[in-house]
Amino acid sequence: MPTVPLQPELPTATAAAARALNDDRRTSWRLLLERNASSVCKCCREVGIRYKAANDIQELNKKLERITPTLLQELRREDQTGQNTVAAPQLNEFITIGRNIANECDNLLGLLLQGNQAGQCLFAIVGAVGVGKTTFARKIYQDTRDKFGNRLWVHVSNDSRYLRVWLGERFLGRGETAEQREVLRGYLNDRNSRLLLVIDNMWEENGWNQFLGTDSPRDFCRRGNTVLVTTRHERVARTMGIACCRHIKRLSEDDGWLLLRTTANLRETEATGNIQDVGRRIVQKCSGLPIAVRTIGYHLRGKTREDEWDNVYSDDFVGTYPEIRNQIDASYMKLSYLLKRCFLYCSLYPEGFVIEKQCIMQQWIAEGFFSEAQSQSQEEKAERCYQGLIDRCLLLPEDEAHGVAGAKMLNLFRSFAIYRSQDENYVSDPRNIGGNFKPWRLSVTNGGRVEDIPDDATSLRSLFLFGSQLSERGLGVIYTKLTSLRALDLRDTQVETISSNLERLRQLRYLNLSNTRIRSLPPSIGNLTMLQFLILKNCQFLESLPRRVGRLKKLRSLDISGTPVLNGIQCELLQLTELSCLQGFIPTISAAQNNGHGWKFEELRPLGNLRSLQMLKLDRASVSGDDLGQLNLQEKLHLRDLELWCSSADPQNRNRESEQVVFEALKPAQRLVSLKIANYCGNRFPSWLSNSHLTVLQRLTLDDCLPSRDLPPLGQMMNLKFLAITASDIIPNGGNNNQLRGEPSRDVAFPLLEQLVLGKMESLEPWSVLRETDLPMLRVFHLGGCQRGLISIPSWLQSCRELTSMKIQHAETLQEIANLPSLKELEVDSASMLQTISNICRLEDLKISNCPHLEAVNGVLLLCSVHIELQTAQLPRWLQQQQQQSFKLRRLEITGTEELLNRCSSPFAQFWSIIQDAADHVYEIRNEEARGDSSFMCLQRDCVCPGPGCFSV
Repeated sequence: MPTVPLQPELPTATAAAARALNDDRRTSWRLLLERNASSVCKCCREVGIRYKAANDIQELNKKLERITPTLLQELRREDQTGQNTVAAPQLNEFITIGRNIANECDNLLGLLLQGNQAGQCLFAIVGAVGVGKTTFARKIYQDTRDKFGNRLWVHVSNDSRYLRVWLGERFLGRGETAEQREVLRGYLNDRNSRLLLVIDNMWEENGWNQFLGTDSPRDFCRRGNTVLVTTRHERVARTMGIACCRHIKRLSEDDGWLLLRTTANLRETEATGNIQDVGRRIVQKCSGLPIAVRTIGYHLRGKTREDEWDNVYSDDFVGTYPEIRNQIDASYMKLSYLLKRCFLYCSLYPEGFVIEKQCIMQQWIAEGFFSEAQSQSQEEKAERCYQGLIDRCLLLPEDEAHGVAGAKMLNLFRSFAIYRSQDENYVSDPRNIGGNFKPWRLSVTNGGRVEDIPDDATSLRSLFLFGSQLSERGLGVIYTKLTSLRALDLRDTQVETISSNLERLRQLRYLNLSNTRIRSLPPSIGNLTMLQFLILKNCQFLESLPRRVGRLKKLRSLDISGTPVLNGIQCELLQLTELSCLQGFIPTISAAQNNGHGWKFEELRPLGNLRSLQMLKLDRASVSGDDLGQLNLQEKLHLRDLELWCSSADPQNRNRESEQVVFEALKPAQRLVSLKIANYCGNRFPSWLSNSHLTVLQRLTLDDCLPSRDLPPLGQMMNLKFLAITASDIIPNGGNNNQLRGEPSRDVAFPLLEQLVLGKMESLEPWSVLRETDLPMLRVFHLGGCQRGLISIPSWLQSCRELTSMKIQHAETLQEIANLPSLKELEVDSASMLQTISNICRLEDLKISNCPHLEAVNGVLLLCSVHIELQTAQLPRWLQQQQQQSFKLRRLEITGTEELLNRCSSPFAQFWSIIQDAADHVYEIRNEEARGDSSFMCLQRDCVCPGPGCFSV
């Protein structure tokens, strides 16, 4: 709950302390730069500075002494929040699982019953708060009633102090951990019967020893027992040695709507029209979390009018319903202090926004969340916090296949974070800021303007606009009023000019001008002595970088990637020794002189703190003289991410030998985690691209690289998790078919690979050396073009038991997709010869476009969602025959001609009898003449879509 008594005093005291410290640091720094001043003047000024600082600190101590007792009382009260609820193993709400999770239940149940025969006896159910983990475990527990001699259900309290224990369905009692451990020991040591042990709500990584105090999990399982754990933190499961982790997804909109109307006791005749529309929006606002949907459903009981449902939808779910708030609060209170601050800060990003990992980490550092330590840099601490939020499912990672690393925050979690941080953060139109509220951080949304920020909001430390309108007058407000800013994010605004008044923001640490229209920066930027992060990514019109940028000695990140017309690079890098991230390093054409078109390699030498480095236009780098010899990336032991780009010019006009020499000289240290090489045309890949040198490499991208015969055996890179090879065919060298896999005697190739992306491939023949035991962890496979030889899905893919998502594009010779036992999502585009999709027993979501010869879709028992794009006025034969199949569609989306959609859009239409059983229909008419301009038509049961193209029943 918000700490109301501290709202006016604690933030004010903290802000005053920060300002005093910053003033002292900044003035001391300026004195050090005044080399010509006399020593007497210096002494006098320093005495004045220390005297003022002492007075400030004395005043702050008085304030803190006054509010400390109240603060301690509030903290003790917060630690006691989140009362435990009895989590019995009896299953009485299976409806909350939903169809997708029910399918997962069946899958996990099969694995669990195989037990030791399959070598797996440790299982975990992982997911965010309220997503249905306990209900999932209850289903497993009930369905194994006759399969084990004994079944034990152990529920761990939120504070990990108490255990509740059931034997079968019989409640054995509740008590403190040490007391209940003695109760459990007799059952756990029983060697006469096979035991299923379910541990619900495991929080601690050492929980097994703490709660059970018996053998290790694996020793316990060797006696024929099985363990199932539910947890919100994957690391808890991994620490126990659990390899089989099932991640629970949120409810789909259909399952969520079914749960909502069932919980609300809404009859089917009432669940129509606008009520259904509002109900589905409620499910979306609940982020598909069953606990939230069910709570709202209870509050909707007895309400059958649309306005009553609208009123509930308008509520702040977190603020209005304690049941939802307390569930999330239980997870929040288990976070460390640092994780809490980082989690709340994420709420400043707009709803549904992809939070880029690099940006959010830099903003945390700019806010001063972390202190520097010898054992760990601030960047390392920030990365640990980011990963901690991911591991706890408080942030959901986005697919990294074709973009930067990032994550999203569920709408419900964001609402909770806004609620929790309302003492410090404000996310809305600045005109609505109350008179007594002085926020630290402001995210301008809902059409708000900087000009509307109250005059007394001088304590603002962070200002985010995210594409909101910003005029010259608004910039003036920032320069004059908001001089305490530490982080200023103007990305995606229409800013064209930054004036010299920027220097007034003396405390600024973070400045993001990405995707703006600026052409230059003022020289006065060199006066921002506290600036740590300068982000100019994708500034298409940026022409120059002023010399005084080289004076920003505290700069930790400089990003000028995606600036095609940047030719006036006047600043030097030699003094920027704190740089940990440099994106867009361009080598000068002439090593003899710096002509403003780039930097010499030798300027990288003092940058020993680099963790991330992107180098562009390496094909133009000079190999003459000793400049190349000055570059020694092996000395940069902190370097983790490296991107090496050449120009995309015609390779016929490039000096391939020179490129090879340059790349050979760019040998990084062995600790590299991520490597990307793009547009490289050397005769062969550099010798350091090998499993013997890059021993901890996790991500590798080879994009449009000409050499293909000298690749290392990528399958032997033991830690590789992501591999993307596009427009870079692998050709066996001298008939060596093991070039990709490596030694034939090796048991498993690509043991940890999770995502494989192949694009613009001539053939997949070199990959045929892979065996059924290879790629045991592969989850995602994308194929973006294969010109010949691919008739059916290769056997090495069919044997991937973890493969759940597949996307295939421009596979012109592909005729059959079959025998993929774990696949759930399949998307096929432009496979003109494809005829059959069959025997994909767990397929749920199918997207088909530009596959005119597809005739049969069989053996897809769980298929519930189909999206097809058609060029003709006929439905495909396999869809016309779907009534004869065992699957039942819940959602059907059709993109096609107006003639086709007219044949589907009413009960009297030609194809209505074929598609009428689908619960939801969504139609899109594509205007071929407009080349992509499209209008939408929606058809749902009792549709309320107001569009002119709606054909409601």
